[in-house]
Amino acid sequence: MGAPLALGDRADALLQHAHRSIPQGRDQHGNLGQSPGTRGGFRDAKRCERDLREPDLGECRRSIVSVNEIFRLQDADEYSAAERLYLSNSGAPRAAVVLAAGRGRGLEALTVDRPKVMLPIAGKPLLRWLVDGFKKEQINDITVVGGYRAEAIDTAGIKLVLNSRYAQTGELASLACAVDALDSDAVIAYGDLLFRSYVLRDLVECKADFSVVVDSLMSGSSNHTVRDFAYCSRGDDRGLFGTPVLLERVTGAADAERIPQGRWIGMLNVSREGLVKLKAVLAALRAGDSFDTLDMPALLNALIASGAPIEVLYVHGHWRGVNDLDDLRQAVDFAHEQAPFDR
Repeated sequence: MGAPLALGDRADALLQHAHRSIPQGRDQHGNLGQSPGTRGGFRDAKRCERDLREPDLGECRRSIVSVNEIFRLQDADEYSAAERLYLSNSGAPRAAVVLAAGRGRGLEALTVDRPKVMLPIAGKPLLRWLVDGFKKEQINDITVVGGYRAEAIDTAGIKLVLNSRYAQTGELASLACAVDALDSDAVIAYGDLLFRSYVLRDLVECKADFSVVVDSLMSGSSNHTVRDFAYCSRGDDRGLFGTPVLLERVTGAADAERIPQGRWIGMLNVSREGLVKLKAVLAALRAGDSFDTLDMPALLNALIASGAPIEVLYVHGHWRGVNDLDDLRQAVDFAHEQAPFDR
């Protein structure tokens, strides 16, 4: 087998082949030559040669078609069906609950007439970044739990439910407003998150009944306001691929005796089977006198105490939470520079 051709040689070979492949015809005087209908093919071959020799990456991107379009052109419907079967997120319906009832402490100057989730981030509200991210993963049944200035929430593509006692209650009270309607795999998330698209994709592809995303990046200036410290069965050592890491507890303050493995970013994935357990644990918490003050980490810890394993998916940055003005500035930069739902 000969040596591989260089790019220029491949272009020459392709051009010669295209020239030989153009059918010959006779003009009105009987002279042999290229028919008018085939000269366009020769021009296409010349254009192909130019593109091979001097590729324009921007033009290449615009010329790329989807796999589905290739299947359509080949009249290969069975390939499209196979792709839907084997490359989908599993085909099962999914839902999402977004907790968005708060005004936003530290952001009061910006939230006089709207909740925190409606603050603009790089051209669109914070909530819309999250909703668009869900829809990209085929999660279209999205419930947003509003409270403060709920009338200002953009309801396009979502269902809005109200926690009328948002000022007196915490996150679990907001979740309780939406959880009874869930009957499929679901993601429960804070409403003030931005993240790279792979974070959500990996979470929903996890097969565990309960799974969370934990950021192992504890240094740096980003997300320093997040106080949900996660203690896990193993750190983010990447050394035991395939061995699940389990969440042990989430606390609002780091222990003096033990360094946390990271910070929970505020996303919980629950399978349809896991929902039965979650609803039972939430109902038990709801019966207690302190329910109105409980947050999402309290639910995670109660699930663990009940014997439910919660699998950990580690990330190393690539997300932002918005808890104060500095977080907001960093979220704007993140949205502009990282395009979190496009990569």
